Amino acid sequence: MKTGLTRDEIIKQRNADFLHSFTGPHGERVLTYLSRFCLENHSTFVEDSARKSDFNEGARSVILEIRRWLDYDLNKLRKE
Repeated sequence: MKTGLTRDEIIKQRNADFLHSFTGPHGERVLTYLSRFCLENHSTFVEDSARKSDFNEGARSVILEIRRWLDYDLNKLRKE
């Protein structure tokens, strides 16, 4: 999908979208819920169940991606 935006503009837009979605009272409640649901701070390993471990790791990857965008340092972008 062509957007006409540069890579840096897309990154800035995505970062702003994540901040808009997951900050403020409503967003923070959702983020807290997702943190627990996606096992952000817990082990994803389930003894004797590789399928459950894989599922848990997949869920955890979602919250880690959200955190990555919320914590993205826009100073890393190339200076124009």
